[in-house]
Amino acid sequence: MNDLRRAHLISFSQDNDTLQWQPIGDPVMGGRSEGRVAINAGQGCFSGTVRPDNGGGFASAKADLPKPLDASDYTGIEFLALGDGKTYKVGLRNTTDRRSPVYQHSFTPTPGEWNRIRLPFTDFVPTWRGKVLTDCEPLDASRLASVSLFISGGQFGEFQLWMEDWFLF
Repeated sequence: MNDLRRAHLISFSQDNDTLQWQPIGDPVMGGRSEGRVAINAGQGCFSGTVRPDNGGGFASAKADLPKPLDASDYTGIEFLALGDGKTYKVGLRNTTDRRSPVYQHSFTPTPGEWNRIRLPFTDFVPTWRGKVLTDCEPLDASRLASVSLFISGGQFGEFQLWMEDWFLF
């Protein structure tokens, strides 16, 4: 697909207040981890601490799109990321209901340098509370309703992922 054919999905511009990132971590299950997305100088930063206390072990943040988006003319999501060597996941949902499956795709940016992350829609895996679902339809890119960021899998301690705007490619 032609790289010139891209469309904005998420902007981390200071004057863009259409997305409200909500922290959703393991405190919902009794844990003490925390994560948030902050905007600074046109970049987004997903950061916090993952703690094993009280059965915890993950942090996430979710943002509902202003209205469902038809991305069926595109192949996936692309953005630049500067990570800390940890593995992160992008989540997509076809509804804003948190009780619905979330389709996840993991990525691990090389620490200390900006990486181009390309996540094809066909590689997003349906999950529910961290477990892969085997009886779900593939992600429906024609009705994207929310986006999420996750860190889990025993990656305890502080984390920090810097990102530039997300595009559909």
